[in-house]
Amino acid sequence: MQDHIHDVLSAVPRTAVKWGHLQANPAREVDLPTLRCVRPKWALTTAQAAALLEALPALPKTMAGLAILTGLRRGELFALRWKDLDLAERHLTVREAIYEGIFDTPKTVAGLRRVPLSAAAGQLIETWQRGVTQTDPEALVFSTWSGNPISPNNVLKHIVAAAEARGLPKLSWLTFRRTCSSWSDSASHGSSSIA
Repeated sequence: MQDHIHDVLSAVPRTAVKWGHLQANPAREVDLPTLRCVRPKWALTTAQAAALLEALPALPKTMAGLAILTGLRRGELFALRWKDLDLAERHLTVREAIYEGIFDTPKTVAGLRRVPLSAAAGQLIETWQRGVTQTDPEALVFSTWSGNPISPNNVLKHIVAAAEARGLPKLSWLTFRRTCSSWSDSASHGSSSIA
C-alpha cells in the first residue's frame, strides 16, 4: 500500500520534471519504511487440512477442500456453475467471479483459465453433486436452496469455528489459496490426500 501511495504522489513531481517546472523529483529521495505484515501469513499442512475438512459439514467441507486443492479465489469459487466442471476430463474452467452479489469476469485476464482437478478434488465435487438438487449447467455449484449465491462470510464462519476448535490460527479464504500454492511448491503434495 505504501508503495502504491508513493507512486501516485511521485507522479505529479515526475510530470513537473518532464515539463521543465522542476529539475528533480523530490519524491525519488524518500525512503519508505520497511513493510510489516500485520497478520502472519501461513498455510495449512496436509494433516491440518485433513483434520479441518473432516470436522466440517458438507457445504463448507466441499468449498474449503476445493479452494485448497485448486487455489481458486473466493469470488471464482462462489461463481462456479455446473457447466464449468468437466469431471470426465478432470478440470474446471474459471469464467466468472462474484463479489458482493455481482457477477463479473475474473479479477484479471489471466483469471480466465482452465484448472486441473486432482482425484481428491474430483471426489469432493462428485460427493457434493450427489447431494444437491440443482445441477443444470447454468446453476451455481454452491447456492442457497433458491439457487442464489451464498455469502462467503456465512460459509467462512463454520470453517473458522472448526479451525479454532482444532487450535489453528485464524484463517481466511486467502489461507486456502496460499495453502494450494505452498503445496504445489512442495514435493510431498503429489502423495498427499485430504479428501
